[in-house]
Amino acid sequence: MQIKESGRICFIRQTMASILHIGIDDTDSKKGMCTTYIGAVVTDKLKEIGVKFIDFPKLIRLNPNIPWKTRGNCSVAIEIQASDEKISTVKDTVLKTVEELAELHVETTNPGVVFYQGKKIPPNLKAFSKKVVQDVVTIEEAEILARKIGAEVRKFKLGRGIIGSLAAVGNTLERDRTYELIAYRTLENRGTARKVDPASVIEMDKKTFPNTFDNLDPSTGEIRITPHTPCPILYGIRGESPSVVEKAHKLVRAFEPIERVVVYKTNQGTDEHLRRAKISEARPYWSVIVDGAVCQTPRVIPGGHVIFRIRDRTGEIDCAAYEPTRQFREIVRKLIVGDKVRVYGGIKEKPELPLTINLEKLAMLKLAPLLRKENPKCQICGKRMKSEGKDKGYSCKRCKVKAPAGSAKIVEVKREIDLGMFEVPPRCRRHLAKPLVREVQVKFPAHEF
Repeated sequence: MQIKESGRICFIRQTMASILHIGIDDTDSKKGMCTTYIGAVVTDKLKEIGVKFIDFPKLIRLNPNIPWKTRGNCSVAIEIQASDEKISTVKDTVLKTVEELAELHVETTNPGVVFYQGKKIPPNLKAFSKKVVQDVVTIEEAEILARKIGAEVRKFKLGRGIIGSLAAVGNTLERDRTYELIAYRTLENRGTARKVDPASVIEMDKKTFPNTFDNLDPSTGEIRITPHTPCPILYGIRGESPSVVEKAHKLVRAFEPIERVVVYKTNQGTDEHLRRAKISEARPYWSVIVDGAVCQTPRVIPGGHVIFRIRDRTGEIDCAAYEPTRQFREIVRKLIVGDKVRVYGGIKEKPELPLTINLEKLAMLKLAPLLRKENPKCQICGKRMKSEGKDKGYSCKRCKVKAPAGSAKIVEVKREIDLGMFEVPPRCRRHLAKPLVREVQVKFPAHEF
């Protein structure tokens, strides 16, 4: 840039600002740590550097059916604006934090970090992000995409985390989003029992539900905001806006110190993992929405799990309500052959078993008639007669009255289930599954079987 001043040409240095997207994934293990914690630490360190945050940091849940995932299978992304002079400092800060805190000593932990500079997210990166949430993606696919869009990739060990890192950057949460406030424990308390006042959580739920959700399991009274793993999280509160989760946080009483707090913008509770599919299209590792007709009566198998089968024009598939879903299984047991249903759930690969949809939700679209045969009544005492045998008619043993074969009636019995949506309890709900309380209006479009 140049300006003319008193006959002289003066050159003024202009500092340019860039938009930088930072993605982080696969820093945790089943023994500890949490990618969201590293995201929170990075966020706080970047505040100290003095960068501008474009939005809340993102917590993106990935495909819940991937067998090699650790716990909740999440990645994080942070979008900032910084001068070109600060960009290198930002990158160094992120990489040093990941190297310091990630569970690198654990064989299955293979972190990846992605840096992408640009105001808009390219369409192919958005498509990649959707695929990572709904399907299986390889490291090679991630590397090819990174080269195409000019993203900088940093791999630790095998670097599998670059898949989730790119997916977090690419997920713009345009269709739906929720927020989660996470409070983290101090180092000396990690691995010990969490000290949160249950009464305060119950009170918080009363004052903020349904704008916050899944704080409690109503069927058991279990507190759901505190995890049961050795990770750094003390509790997490999910809700519809940053203000409501912050309000809820102030209502919760913790009997141990809180190291730091962060609010994430997230795809949790959005059903982003689900895709509509015909039965013939269903694949292992997918989460699907399938319309079908019940073609096999629900049966209880060892362990208390309830299995039934549905059919559409392309094939048949088993559906399962597992024992931990408790009362949801009782709904499933009331299904009969001929019921029209919409099932929601994930498919895991078990070579020894047929493909099975592990149910998250169930919509009753149309009830089949439940018919029952009623023996004729005795005209004297009014009690039901007994059958004399096949084609031998009926008789009242008390009054010695007889009735001919064919005098029984087929009547329709009122069903013990109604049309509508049913879901597994919060204790069994996947992070991505949308609770019914978030459904403003459930509509059932035309279906084919």
